[in-house]
Amino acid sequence: MPEFKEWIEGYDIEHRQAGGDPTALMKLSAEHKMFSPGFFKESLGSFREWLDNLLLDAWNACQDADVLIESPSAMAGIHIAEALKIPYFRAFTMPWTRTTAYPQAFMVPAFEMGPSFNYSTYVLFDNIMWRATSGQINRWRKNHLRIRPTDMSTLSVTKVPFLYNFSTAVVPKPLDWHDDITITGYWTLEDSDKDWTPPLGLENWMNQAKQDGKPIVYIGFGSIVVPRPNAMTKSIIKAVEKSGVRAIIAKGWSSRGGDPAKEGENIEFPDSCYGLEKVPHGWLFPKIQAALHHGGAGTVGASLRSGIPTIIKPWFGDQFFWANRVTRLGVGLKLASLRSDEIADALVKATSNRIMIEKAARVGERIRAENGVDKALLAIHHNIVRAGGDRRKMQWAT
Repeated sequence: MPEFKEWIEGYDIEHRQAGGDPTALMKLSAEHKMFSPGFFKESLGSFREWLDNLLLDAWNACQDADVLIESPSAMAGIHIAEALKIPYFRAFTMPWTRTTAYPQAFMVPAFEMGPSFNYSTYVLFDNIMWRATSGQINRWRKNHLRIRPTDMSTLSVTKVPFLYNFSTAVVPKPLDWHDDITITGYWTLEDSDKDWTPPLGLENWMNQAKQDGKPIVYIGFGSIVVPRPNAMTKSIIKAVEKSGVRAIIAKGWSSRGGDPAKEGENIEFPDSCYGLEKVPHGWLFPKIQAALHHGGAGTVGASLRSGIPTIIKPWFGDQFFWANRVTRLGVGLKLASLRSDEIADALVKATSNRIMIEKAARVGERIRAENGVDKALLAIHHNIVRAGGDRRKMQWAT
């Protein structure tokens, strides 16, 4: 994404752009339940153009690559690695490998359905995605990569070495995952917001909350689109007042086509709330008592790493998976709605329930003890030969 170019180059890492706008795809996913008729109706035309741009740009960007490590959602890498004859790994922030232990992160049911259902969600998801993209991908393979068309059986994606950058303290490794699948721990970049300094007003407000003996919580949902943003803001403020906590609110939500900076500008925050556009989670979360957010994989990792109870109101995609995980672990709660009473009840529990607070602290200790980057490097070295081999000929020892 171009907005990260300057930040990436600030670490002396070369940046190359792959086409497509993932933000637009995320908005469609949030506005329509993923893979619903509305999602396909509105997104299909845009998605085809997005995929064409992604495939072409990715091919051009990878010409001099020696090893390719790709998020499977990018879709191009497995074909590029085949054309260039280089080792290929996958890496992702959520479970993507078939297992009976958990459902596919984009196909989480309302209730637990058991091992067979869990496994079937991966098969169904893989087939849906291949059916939707195979025509474009095979044309691109033929016209640009100069390799033959393929199919799911030939690709053998289940034999690709995989790196998962979350913690086994949050998602234990399933028994049916092979040794070339590694849960590394989170890949944490310390002090990633070097130019950010906290406003003096924020620090004063936090010090006053501590003097008053009030727990501080963070509330933020990223740049989501909601039908009634002002009503949502008012409901959150009402919940904070009712619960007796102090809340730092990062308001990024807006109506479709609306401007978060302008919508809600006439809503006055009470003294119990401090509003701001953004705040680095690595700086804030260790200083507060709980967090309420959308449940994106990175934000979940940040709040759990800090050892604080995590409340999640999921909107789409893998957010439902992470909401279920924090609930199952006893380190947080899943919100079904943003009614003020439900929010207030969750804020009280997250800041006063001793068992939840202690469990969250223990999970945070385990995560902080991990070195995800070191473990990922070891896994790459260990599996590099397998990653460059012909997957169709690979078999596991019995």
